[in-house]
Amino acid sequence: MRRSPRTFLSTGGLLLGVFIGLGSMAPAPARAQGSPSLARLTLVEQQVEQKDAAAAWRQAVEGQPLRIGEQLRTGPAGLARLEMPWMSLTVSPGSAVSFPDEFILSAVLESGRAVVDSKARDALKVVTSEARVRGTGRAVVRREDARTLVSCLGGRFLVEGSGQGVWLESGYGTVVGSGAGPSAPRRTPEPPVAGSLLPGPDPVYAKPGETVELQWKGDAPAFQVEILPVGSEQVLIQRDVGSPPARIPIPWSGAFRWRVASRDARGLEGRPSSDGQIAVELRE
Repeated sequence: MRRSPRTFLSTGGLLLGVFIGLGSMAPAPARAQGSPSLARLTLVEQQVEQKDAAAAWRQAVEGQPLRIGEQLRTGPAGLARLEMPWMSLTVSPGSAVSFPDEFILSAVLESGRAVVDSKARDALKVVTSEARVRGTGRAVVRREDARTLVSCLGGRFLVEGSGQGVWLESGYGTVVGSGAGPSAPRRTPEPPVAGSLLPGPDPVYAKPGETVELQWKGDAPAFQVEILPVGSEQVLIQRDVGSPPARIPIPWSGAFRWRVASRDARGLEGRPSSDGQIAVELRE
């Protein structure tokens, strides 16, 4: 479901397109109040669906609460961001997350990719079939091929599995297989070659909906690309891609930046590159 187009503008590096915050959201329509609200959906792009135990899957809506006991899933191009008072959770395309009604709050990543961002205190615990992840900072958690892959992009995270645990510092990752403990921390891959992004500091200009070609240099087997508004860390588009170039349509008007991260042969994701710039003409 596509809402009316957004416009993202910047002046002096400040974002003028306003993201409505958790505290300023209008009350959601009345629903069953049996479960307390856990988070609020502050970004819903493309196909994102939400359900509780007593309802069928329905299209998620920005501003709605997500309650304990509910589930969330994203389509192949879908993206969702959940805001809590102490952290955020960004759910990437092709992912499924549930929030079980348990004494200890947790997010269960059933499949796909999620980014945990918590600077003030320990994040909500992220659980998979193989691992448990908690800490402070920014971490990428992936579940694929019956493995859990965790990369620490900042801060410090504890990864536990099968009665064993490892601490990850920024720039390190681990892989947890089924029935196995976490692998020893290893360095995550370096970003693509500095200065190789095209477009780079000088923006490319495009029309809304036009496909933009993104190029870089790197010898990793895979990469992940993100597109964000200028002046914000809120990811609007995320794609796992192979060798460059990547071709991605941008449906909105405004000023954007893009970055790319390498993924090594095990699938671990590294820290992103410096930014390239994209300017999309204003809609008439």
